[in-house]
Amino acid sequence: MERRDEVLVIGAGPAGIACALALETAGIDYRVIDREAVVGSTWDRLYPSLKLNTSRFYSHMPGKKFPLHVGIYASARQYHDYLLDYVSQHDFNIHCGVEVECVTRAGNGWLVESSEGACIWRAVVVATGRFGNPWMARLPGIERFAGQVLHSADFRNEADFAGQRVMVVGNGPSGMDLVVALATTVDRPVYLAQRTGIVLKPRYPWGLPKHGWMLLAEKWPNRLTRWLERRMLALEYRTVAASGIKVPGPGETTSAAGTRGPELLNAVRSGGAQAVDVPVDFTAEAAILPDGRHLPLDTLILATGFRPVLDFLDVDYEVDEQGLPLREVQDFPVYEGYLPHTGYQLRGQPGLYVTGIFYKGRGAMYNFVVEARIIALQIEEQFRQGAPVEAIPDLAPAL
Repeated sequence: MERRDEVLVIGAGPAGIACALALETAGIDYRVIDREAVVGSTWDRLYPSLKLNTSRFYSHMPGKKFPLHVGIYASARQYHDYLLDYVSQHDFNIHCGVEVECVTRAGNGWLVESSEGACIWRAVVVATGRFGNPWMARLPGIERFAGQVLHSADFRNEADFAGQRVMVVGNGPSGMDLVVALATTVDRPVYLAQRTGIVLKPRYPWGLPKHGWMLLAEKWPNRLTRWLERRMLALEYRTVAASGIKVPGPGETTSAAGTRGPELLNAVRSGGAQAVDVPVDFTAEAAILPDGRHLPLDTLILATGFRPVLDFLDVDYEVDEQGLPLREVQDFPVYEGYLPHTGYQLRGQPGLYVTGIFYKGRGAMYNFVVEARIIALQIEEQFRQGAPVEAIPDLAPAL
């Protein structure tokens, strides 16, 4: 049984790449593995019309900003090309085509079984993200529907649905993106099935993207910054309900917030899209709405989200209401201008870290870099306090 007094990072997407940089900068030996043949594979498969939710100002990797031709919001293709270029400029210890089968506790280290074999590592960082595990909502009666059913993760091109009658279930970012993309292609209208309300916000409040104002505010007095952030976050389109799109009622909250400008509103007003309730049943050819209407359909696209890719973890861990793993509460001081964060070690699992699935604040891409630096700090502290991996008993006979 091979033992490594170093760190294994599982996943070579942007979160794993950020970890490679942070660990390398900290002088910690590491190895990054990924089951796919190319780094950032999720971004290589996404539909061409997808654009990042976060602007170029907070979405780049350390030491390399986006080229000007990308614009304010990079497309999925542009972002993947950027990641490939970034990796090509570094000598990261990344190995693709390695499938992880199981991660379990082994003494004071972690036994990882993969297509490369079994090895014990002193620390493991799970950077497999949230987009490799599509969640298919269980709609009542969907098994009776004879048309095409797919997840938004399998959507590639709106032209594939030309002339079809399409419903998109889910009003998150992906659902709104797909409805706008399909509105001029399918047999109109494309239906947006909503369970909760949407808060639609301008993409460019007062002529600048939200992150542009945030960058300016960092240089202003705190009182003015807080006032600006309150005003900016309060901006939203006031005519959403009049278009038939469901909005949160009094006292209701929603996690569905779109910052895509007026595109969805325009699609609804032009007749290219129509907001409806989530179906309560299906026939072979139609969706049945709560009011009894039957909407004939050819294709049903489930934009119902994703779950973290953690199925290979053979350990007990707690999750929150969103299905995200709970972490140990470990406060850090302000680090290079970043706000304090909790640590990224799984609760009750010393030496096992998770990154790339926490999307609040300034956005996922910004968080990847912050989380990687904090994980490197945590691992440094772990290595200072813990026993070396050589002290782990030989588990080979038990395998």
